[in-house]
Amino acid sequence: MNFNFYLFDLDGTLLNLGDIGAYVDQILKETFTKLEASNPPNKDEKYKLWSSEEDFFDVLREWGVKNPHNFWKVYDEIDFNWRKELIEKKKIFLYKDVYNILKKIHHHKNNKKLALISNAAYYIVDFILEKFNITSFFHERFSLGYYINDQELAKPSPKGILKILDKFQYDPSKSKAILVGDSKYDIIAAKKANIYACLIRREIYTSNKNHKKWEIQPDFVIGGLNELLYL
Repeated sequence: MNFNFYLFDLDGTLLNLGDIGAYVDQILKETFTKLEASNPPNKDEKYKLWSSEEDFFDVLREWGVKNPHNFWKVYDEIDFNWRKELIEKKKIFLYKDVYNILKKIHHHKNNKKLALISNAAYYIVDFILEKFNITSFFHERFSLGYYINDQELAKPSPKGILKILDKFQYDPSKSKAILVGDSKYDIIAAKKANIYACLIRREIYTSNKNHKKWEIQPDFVIGGLNELLYL
């Protein structure tokens, strides 16, 4: 375990949402309906939103969202309600390797530090961590929703990572940091922040199966969190 700081994505990395693409599509569809979007995007266009960073208002206006300033508030509320229901039905759950690996890293003799970097709203993240009893493993966490329009901080922006590294007083000349995530947005954010990027390829998640074609490549590719112990 050669890293001092371990940063983790949540959805698809620690939390099993099943088919994340289908899940997000349903949340978006309901959000667009509530906000009366006149030109809801097709499947390919939706990727523009996730990579838009500070330009997300322009993307939403292009799709005819009447109140783009309210978009993420509505999206997060729908997302939260869905998650609570699906967790109760045991359709959303932690991957089996999560608890033990987080515990091992947290209790490592060399004082490793852990952080969570999520694009989900802070109250959703807090609920998930408490629900699955993993809050205490993280020394810091970064999430969205503190301000209505803070989506520009979402990955692939490196801003969340950099905020956490600043709290850790990270010095790249003295220590090493790694972000573990399941999507190209995680990898892009990590590389922009000048830390190591690790792609985790969970069996159920297929959108990263062609990761070798991505313009920006991860430093490591793993199939489960236990492999982190040997990096």
